[in-house]
Amino acid sequence: MCNLTSKRNTRGGNGRIFGSLVGELQQRLNRGEWQPGEHLPSITHLAHTFGVSTGSVREALRSLQSQGYVRIEHGRGVIVISTHGSTGSESPQCIDIQHVIALGEARRLIEPELAALAAERGSDNEIAEIREQAITMEQQALRGTDFVGPDVAFHRAIAQAAHNPVLQHMLNSTHELFLASRHLTSQEQGMTERTIRYHRLIADAIYERNASQARLLMLAHMNDALSSIRILSAHRAQTPLEGAERAESALTVPSPA
Repeated sequence: MCNLTSKRNTRGGNGRIFGSLVGELQQRLNRGEWQPGEHLPSITHLAHTFGVSTGSVREALRSLQSQGYVRIEHGRGVIVISTHGSTGSESPQCIDIQHVIALGEARRLIEPELAALAAERGSDNEIAEIREQAITMEQQALRGTDFVGPDVAFHRAIAQAAHNPVLQHMLNSTHELFLASRHLTSQEQGMTERTIRYHRLIADAIYERNASQARLLMLAHMNDALSSIRILSAHRAQTPLEGAERAESALTVPSPA
């Protein structure tokens, strides 16, 4: 059993674990352990093999699909289509940080409206799923286990509940950049705790059908994530970062009741 969780004891470990999962699956495909036309083992089997959550395996498989390694077919499983992926495809760790910043700017425009629409249009079951993903992420983070799956699934559930296929497609088309963004922001101290609080507050606002509150909270969440990415970009470039970079996140996260 190749357990990736031993890397979790450092800051940003969860993001590194997810990147390691994608990388390990890529290496096994590159080595030809699974040939084109063959089915990968089940999600449950892969989660047990690598010691991660099934949610994170699903997101890793979506990443491999976007890179041209596999095809996910509902009811049939995951089928290998290439052992080396599409030409020019990149893993989340290798994507240009400027593209990730551009994604953050796009998400800041799209996701607040998705949250508001979810509050207005989501079914009771869809809204329950949003709350469940927020709770699952919090529980797994508190246990020190892998939580990338419910983190990404939370945003997917909101997009689904918004019932706007164009906006949902726009968000889904950025999957690879989304994973790269999550990999980066998980490295900032305190980011996971802030993300958990935002998710719970956003889920509560949607549950209460408070569209304006859901919009404001999601905007604050997106500003916080974008600010974190810019800080990491500045650190990598070894340039000083003015305090105004955090001004975008002026909306204070309310303390939980």
